Amino acid sequence: MTHLSSGGVEMTMSVLGRPRTGETAAVADQVLVYLRISEDRTGEEAGVERQRDDCLALCGRLGLDVAAEDVFMDNDTSAYLNKKRPEFEKLLARVRQGPSRVVVWHVDRLYRRPRELEDLIDLVESHPIRIEAVMGGAFDLNTHEGRLMARQLVAMAAYESGHKADRIRRVNRQKAERGDWHGAAKFGYGTGGVLIPEQATVIREMADRFLAGQSLRSITAWLNKESGFPAPQAHTGKTLGVWHATTVKSILVSARISGQRAYEPARKAGDAPAGREILGPGNWEAIITPEETTRIRAMLSHPDRRVGASSINLLSAIATCGKCGSGLVSGKNRRGPSDAKRRYYRCMPVPGHPERGGLSVSASGLEAVVSEAVIARLAATTLPSDEGRTGGAVAEAMERIIAARHRMEDLARDYGAGLLARSEYHAGRVAAQNAVRDAETSLGTLNRGDALKGLPIGDEAALRQDWEEEWTIGQKRAILSALIDTLVVRPDPKSGSRFRPQRVQMTFKA
Repeated sequence: MTHLSSGGVEMTMSVLGRPRTGETAAVADQVLVYLRISEDRTGEEAGVERQRDDCLALCGRLGLDVAAEDVFMDNDTSAYLNKKRPEFEKLLARVRQGPSRVVVWHVDRLYRRPRELEDLIDLVESHPIRIEAVMGGAFDLNTHEGRLMARQLVAMAAYESGHKADRIRRVNRQKAERGDWHGAAKFGYGTGGVLIPEQATVIREMADRFLAGQSLRSITAWLNKESGFPAPQAHTGKTLGVWHATTVKSILVSARISGQRAYEPARKAGDAPAGREILGPGNWEAIITPEETTRIRAMLSHPDRRVGASSINLLSAIATCGKCGSGLVSGKNRRGPSDAKRRYYRCMPVPGHPERGGLSVSASGLEAVVSEAVIARLAATTLPSDEGRTGGAVAEAMERIIAARHRMEDLARDYGAGLLARSEYHAGRVAAQNAVRDAETSLGTLNRGDALKGLPIGDEAALRQDWEEEWTIGQKRAILSALIDTLVVRPDPKSGSRFRPQRVQMTFKA
């Protein structure tokens, strides 16, 4: 026996419900209570607790006994959206065990979409179900009248949910256009977008490192080993406080850190690969500039980006195959009785593409040739300074992006006012989006020069020492991408296991 109380009245609950007239205890209905609230802003479960009290009070009035384990509760879960309801699934599993009386506060707590009701009705043939509701009375799904009533109620609930969703979308759109903060606190900001200086300093360092050419992996390693700052939500106990590259990327591409408001209602969950679409400025303090956000996104989405998050080899994907043009990948094999591993770069074979594969080259030999050439290039004093040109190109690209976004806003207003047909709106929006992508591609190309800032150009001794002792693989790869235009390894079937420098063809950027 389990004792539950409601409204100050103590009730003794048993697993099976009280038998109905003409029934024996052996076939008595099992009594199941289901509770659900769509939105729990405080996390205190106050809504479902009120539902529990009302449902238990109804059980008492009907003379129904219910065990504590027969109360199923989904908190902060919408039945209209495609969210999983684990307790609802457990309820259905119990219904399949035999005749059931399901007690709810209102039928829209049990199901809110017609499909869910039909799934429940499908169980009725072999599993009789009667629904008792605090609000709206009872109906029996085993009868035509009961099913008709249930279908009418769920149709009204679905209609109401659809209208509510439309209202929420309109409100969210207005908030986005005003630049209001949306959602809970995020790393760098407290509730309502209040800046947290300590976290903002970490974000500023992350952005500086990435714009200087460091990979997401190297930034993640710095955060975990040197920054001394725990990952987001570490204080909640939901995580171990460890930074991951995906977390670093999501922060860097977010519009909020540059004081901008993103809005992309069509995206169901998570951010796009280069962040959600930026609608306009926000009304909170920025940590980095909008231009820097655009440059970060361009670097991450640029098709020729070579500083990969998982790259731990100097020339993977930078060196290309002289047969098919594909990027070479790193590998190892065992040679001789000592089991010493020999590193190499090779063209990976792909089924259905006979031109792929069959080329390999010694990793140590290729890396030595490339390293010497790059050090010699950096030691030359004739590298052109492109600060003025780059600054002008960045400004020009940003102007194109801003103009394209303004065009998209004008198109949306004209379409909403009925001044444009749907086809005209779509064509104009696609053209503006293409203009944004073209400008971002230009920025991605310019950003490679950031890797050369602060290097001891012209001092061969210092360059050689830094290359051998100071710079990480990620930093070296950023430098290589900034300097090298093409790095091709030609096939040479006569070279065998020996490395021949003549196989390497490398050209530098102007």
